[in-house]
Amino acid sequence: MERVYSAQFLAPVANMKHVLKMHGIESNITGENLSAAVGEIPPIEAWPQLWVTDQDIERAKKIIEDALKDSPESQKVLICPKCGKEVEGQFAVCWNCGTEIN
Repeated sequence: MERVYSAQFLAPVANMKHVLKMHGIESNITGENLSAAVGEIPPIEAWPQLWVTDQDIERAKKIIEDALKDSPESQKVLICPKCGKEVEGQFAVCWNCGTEIN
């Protein structure tokens, strides 16, 4: 087995497990309860992790890569021409001043 995904919180890891399951890949989440150990172990080691069997590693990595590419976090950040604030790419109007972003 190999770890194919990890995130600070359980929700994105559980979501990615569901994405893999939709593609016919079984996976296991480990470390769901390690957050209590933060401070005793490196923080990133306390993050939940998603593991798949050796036969599914490459396919799972590709599916995860594609899923993350389509996520809102991967969209570019725009700068409002009026107030200069950062606006996430999925928005058409500045959150600060209401100016339309093209």
